[in-house]
Amino acid sequence: MKKSNVVLLIAVLVLTAIVLVVYFYEPPTEKIVLKDFAVEDTASIDKIFLADRNNSLLLEKVDGVWMVNGEFYARKDLINVLLTTIRNIEVSAPVSDAKLDKVLKDLSVTGIKTQIFQNGELVKTYYVGGVTQDNTGTYMIMEGSELPFVTHVPGFTGYLTVRYLPDLKEWREKIIFNYKFDDIAKVRVEYPKNPNLGFEIECLGDNRYGLKDLNGQNASFPVDNLKIKDYLGRIKFIAFEAFIKDDLQQEKLDSLLKEPIAAKFEIIDNAGDTKRFRTYLRPNIDQAYDDDGNLYDCDIDRLYGVVNNETEVVLMQYYILDPITLTINDFMMQNQE
Repeated sequence: MKKSNVVLLIAVLVLTAIVLVVYFYEPPTEKIVLKDFAVEDTASIDKIFLADRNNSLLLEKVDGVWMVNGEFYARKDLINVLLTTIRNIEVSAPVSDAKLDKVLKDLSVTGIKTQIFQNGELVKTYYVGGVTQDNTGTYMIMEGSELPFVTHVPGFTGYLTVRYLPDLKEWREKIIFNYKFDDIAKVRVEYPKNPNLGFEIECLGDNRYGLKDLNGQNASFPVDNLKIKDYLGRIKFIAFEAFIKDDLQQEKLDSLLKEPIAAKFEIIDNAGDTKRFRTYLRPNIDQAYDDDGNLYDCDIDRLYGVVNNETEVVLMQYYILDPITLTINDFMMQNQE
């Protein structure tokens, strides 16, 4: 073969190799990395959605008041902590290569999805994972990012996961009634053992009130409107002390249905919506004695309350209930001298 042909053949082979390399070569792609977790303007945040594999809840600001799932008042202290976290959260370090796969797996399985809305628009989505080995950082990953990070809030030592937990009972205020004075249309109070002591108050406007017995008959005595107004001021806000444990809820609810009701309280607002709860005496579990050394028949500090459309059992205090446990006769006008 002539030397010129050999050179030509080599040139063709080299050119072919170059073409093949260029055609089939795929340069390494850079991973998508997002790490802007913070939302500076928390005043405009009006909705936060939190969800893990088992639970989800929606925190939403309605007329300036934070609600949970559109039904319950949210705890102000927890809302403030979460908003502070959302504003101040920072990346403290990338996740090491040695831990990367495990952290990604954990985030995909147990991560808490967090969606943040400003003025109704979704502005941020990220997932909150577990704690670092030294308990000072929290693993998080932005939606759309391929790499997670260790995050923290400057000045705070600890992990942040608990601030995002979608636990309804943790986020709920322990409130049953929460009305403005002028929003109340009617109040009804019943004592099943003594029905003649029950009453119904109707708000007629301009500081005028109607008082009836449970048969719908007007009170048979002069009524003191100031006493009624004072009563409405007491009953418009009622809270309970604590929830009964989840695993005991249904059992306790079923057992209370067999017991006599101590009292029933109901409020109807001007929109026609009704909220109610009922109470039951609680056994003397703590074995309390009176001054004479006799065992009390029942708990003298607490009762059971059935709330939330009669689906939940809670503990309530006499300290809260005594001021609203009045009879129809307590509104009688006293003789003026």
